[in-house]
Amino acid sequence: MVCSSNCNSDINIDPVQTPRAAVAFTGGKDSVLALHIVSAEFQRICKADSQAKQLVDSFQALNPVVLVSFRPLDQKDDFKAHSQEWTSKIAESLGIPLVVKGIGNVPSYEECYRSAISELARDYQVTKLVTGDIEDIGEGFMDRAVIRTGVDLVRPLWKLPRVQILDMLSQLDIDYVVTLTRLDKLPIPVSEKLVGHVITKDYLIEQFNWYDENFPTMDLKTTVDLAGEYGEMHSMVTDSPLYKFKVIFQGADKKVYDTKYGSYLYLVPRQIVSIPK
Repeated sequence: MVCSSNCNSDINIDPVQTPRAAVAFTGGKDSVLALHIVSAEFQRICKADSQAKQLVDSFQALNPVVLVSFRPLDQKDDFKAHSQEWTSKIAESLGIPLVVKGIGNVPSYEECYRSAISELARDYQVTKLVTGDIEDIGEGFMDRAVIRTGVDLVRPLWKLPRVQILDMLSQLDIDYVVTLTRLDKLPIPVSEKLVGHVITKDYLIEQFNWYDENFPTMDLKTTVDLAGEYGEMHSMVTDSPLYKFKVIFQGADKKVYDTKYGSYLYLVPRQIVSIPK
């Protein structure tokens, strides 16, 4: 367990003196983990803890001054995995402003991202954009999007082993639930056990093992990315050291969503609530 946000530490890291950063943010586990391990505030309050110190020592300290949610302009439905309400309440708990940047294809998606990043640099004086990317899913898209913006990409989770990422989430007391699964990768029997459930490395592997023993044709342990980097699953973080209050759901349904890209099982919370820590 790491220090809480109200613990004292004599580590001399001044957030104001560190580079200003925007964080690409959904409220999912990867964006929240990336925020924590680069945050000068988190490093200052928790670096005295030996376990936390080992985890954050290798990362440059930054001053995250804004969270940015990139969302399609033509999105008729809210993101099934990351509702705007839930993301906004997490930002409130973190005490960091959240801005939403609409992304369209005119003149191109890349130019829209570039324009949005340039606006962040202008409006918030940021020189870094932190993302929770682990692999180059977009074939260099984000590298191209920051060209001519004066903003550098920072990807603290880049190429990390998935087990290491899951261990970091546990060791830093970042709690999350799965909110959506891709059914061609995680069929209904195992998706039902994941969606809406608090996830740990051991629980995830236990469910994969259970499925593989009962439905051996899929072999989830070798075909599914444990961090869900290829869209197998998405998440929302309910608590972390930098949260001022927990953000949880109370009551929920699960629904199947069919699209031209495939079918998904997703969580439909009845209520998103703030709970004192």
